[in-house]
This record gives sequence, C-alpha cells and structure tokens, in this order.
Amino acid sequence: MIKFLFFDYRDYEIVKGFERKLEPPRKHSESPFLVSDDPAEGNVITMYGSVLRRPDDGLWQMWYTVRNDLGLCLAYAESQDGLDWSRPKLDVIRYKGKKTHLVFDAAPHGATVMYDPKEERPEWKYKMLCGARPSNRISGFRSPDGVHWSPLPRNPVTGSNPDSPMSLHRAEDGRYVAYHRPNFGDRRVGRSESWDFLQWSEPKLVMEPDAADPPQMQFYGLGSIPYGAYEIGTLWIYQTFTDDMDFYKMKGHQQPELAYARSGYSWHRAAQGTPLIRRGPKGSWDWGMVQCASSPVLLEEEIRFYYAAFRVAHPWGGSDGKIRERCGIGMARMKPDRFVSLSTGSRPATLLTRPFWTDCPEFYLNASTSKGGAVKAEITELDGRAIRGFSFKESVAFNGNAIRHRLAWNSQSDPSKLAHRQIRLRIRATDARLYSVASGTEDEIRTYWKFRIPFYLNMESEKRMG
Repeated sequence: MIKFLFFDYRDYEIVKGFERKLEPPRKHSESPFLVSDDPAEGNVITMYGSVLRRPDDGLWQMWYTVRNDLGLCLAYAESQDGLDWSRPKLDVIRYKGKKTHLVFDAAPHGATVMYDPKEERPEWKYKMLCGARPSNRISGFRSPDGVHWSPLPRNPVTGSNPDSPMSLHRAEDGRYVAYHRPNFGDRRVGRSESWDFLQWSEPKLVMEPDAADPPQMQFYGLGSIPYGAYEIGTLWIYQTFTDDMDFYKMKGHQQPELAYARSGYSWHRAAQGTPLIRRGPKGSWDWGMVQCASSPVLLEEEIRFYYAAFRVAHPWGGSDGKIRERCGIGMARMKPDRFVSLSTGSRPATLLTRPFWTDCPEFYLNASTSKGGAVKAEITELDGRAIRGFSFKESVAFNGNAIRHRLAWNSQSDPSKLAHRQIRLRIRATDARLYSVASGTEDEIRTYWKFRIPFYLNMESEKRMG
C-alpha cells in the first residue's frame, strides 16, 4: 500500500488553497482512569512507562513509575478495554508487608516496555530498558509476562544515564530502537540501536531545540512507534520558568508535540510550538504536566495516546506534596491517520501528488466535509493531464466523514488501465478536511499502520517492490 499523509509537503507537486492544521486527539471524558491514591505509590504517578494491548488475547497492560519509601518503583495495571483499569495485588514486591501492584524496585528511571511478537523465546517476550541500580545507567531486562523481570546477562547496555523518559520499539528490519537522553548537560534526544537487545550502539543526537524555539525550552524525551514508512513520536516539550536561574532548570511545565521521521534520524515537528495534548486550566488534574506513554496504541478504528498528568508543575515535590490525587493517568484518542489535515473553506482547493507507482488501482480517502462540502479526485499522467475516464468530470464526489472511503469514477471507467504504471493523483475540495489518500487493497487499508511512501528518485526500485 502507498499512502500520502500531510506531515509536510514533500510528497506533493502542487498545493493550492489548503491550510495545514494539526488535529489534536480528544481527551477522553472519563480521564483520569487512575489517580495517585494507592499507598504504595507515594502520591506520585509519572509516565516513565508504557501502555500496550497484547496481540494474542487483547489484554491491556500498563507500566508506570511511582515514588514511595523504597524510592522509584515500576507499577503495573491491567484492563480488558483500556478504560477500566485495575491494579492487581501481586506478591512480587511487598510494601509495608502487603502485596502490591509494584513489579520492579531497582530505581527504574525512564522505564520503557515492549511486547515482542517476533521473539521465539517465551521468557524474552517482554523487554524493558531503564536506568537501574547499581549503575543507574541504561540496563536491559526480560520477562515472560511483564510482571516478573530478569536482568540481561550483562548490564548496563550503554553508559547513558536515562534521567528522562525513554521509548523502545522494533523496526521492520528487526532492529531494536531506543530513544533516550544522550550524555549532555541539558535535555535533548538521542537514538541507539541493537540487533540482539544485548549490544547497543552509542546514542546519536536526533532532536534538539532550534532557532525557531523560544528560550527556556528543552526536550525532555521522545515516545516513538513505527507508522508505515515513518516513525511518529510524542516529544515531551519542557518549558522552564524564567525565574529559574539554576543550571539544571528543575521548574517548568511539560506537554507533548507531535514529531515524525522518515529515517529515524532526521526528526521533524509536525506543528512546531503547538501542543498535541494541551495542559488543562489552572486547578485541573492536568494543569502542571502532561507526559505521554512511550508509544501510542494503534487500534483498527482509532489511535490512543495514554498520558500521566499532574496538578502541579515540575518538580513533583514541594509544599504541595500533601495534595491528594495530584497525579493521574488518562487518554486522548483520534481516528487513524488524522494527525494533520489539509483544510479548505468554500473556495476550491487543489493538490497534485508527485509521481508514484501503483499495482493496485484502488484508491481510498480519509476525509471529512461539511454538509455542503465535497471532495473529487482525478488520476493523471506524469505531465498532469487527466487519464481518460478518471478526470474530475467522471469523479463521484465524496461528502461526509470516513476513514476509508473508496474513490470512484463513472461506470465506464476501466481501473485496469491504471495498474503497473506511474501516475499522479489530483484532489479538488471545498469545505473539507483531508487526512490521507492511499492506494491498496481493502485489507491493506484496514491495517493503516503498514504502508510505503513513493520512491521519487528511482521509480524502478518502487516497481520491483510493487
């Protein structure tokens, strides 16, 4: 499947009349699902952690970091639907003589957990990276169930001190990829890789504030997940207070921005300066900080962003330490692909893609329109001339709200003439929002997180892949 998104304009020859807009996910009305009211949590919940839905049985699992008399600990919760969460009483770590939902107490800093469906060893199905005693450097752990953890044969796996949230995933080619803080005095994002989860590369810097960012801005960490030909990420933006003259800048607010990369090394921000999930109004449970989990969860009909939030700003301690339920975990969600839109009003807007190769002449649109709005499409030759039978004149207009609407032309149009060749796609819209356009089978469209983007420099390579 070939897909066109709107993170930027690289895939387009012409864009006229549209406005690019970030489309933030909507906070779930029942958030927070969990609050810091368990004695074992010390009134602190941070999303140095992960949320996933296990593929074999659909169990939702969550790991998050708490701070109690034992220091930093990793807590665990479960759910059948990702909304109603429970903290099981386990006999892994006891707190004041009682069973708890704590599963790791070696001072885990920046913990990130993944379930590895490609792993054949049952005891290695779950993998975790975190800073841990005794080195406090990034160390690796494995588990058969996400509850009982064993260290790797040799730790730490890299010399970085993860005083930050981390993320961990497995790329399509099998590499393990981790994002964490390199060894710098301030907060930026580095990338390390491993083929076996044992030997890790030294981090390479991939994200730092640039000239368009204001003073007092730092990058606290990056969540990540493969998304077709991209990696998408939730970048923890840390805006420190102007009256904080300390070198380490411990006072400020956190909220995420949407980031993306095609290679994993050249990262961009889809809407620089605009939060993906905004902090709430003063006094609300999410006023101080919003901290996204290490990766979003991709479901067939929606994408979920789980996050921890604070009533108070960074740092956690201070005179407000006795506030009950000052931390919690909630969720925001969006429909597939709806990260960034191309939006237009009543005046017609058009776009023309760069050339791409298609073997499956089925085209799907993810878009919404107002009651009087419409979207039409035509398929063109490389020079921009409409292919006979697939012009705007023959196009069946779309009106409504759909994540996988199949584009259609009149009954005399023969789609077979579009297969195994180079084409372009032109869109015309009024009072509409476009989110993505794709070429592929219906089954491919449903697994929306698996797609390619065109090869523009060597179309023959794309032909072989098709």
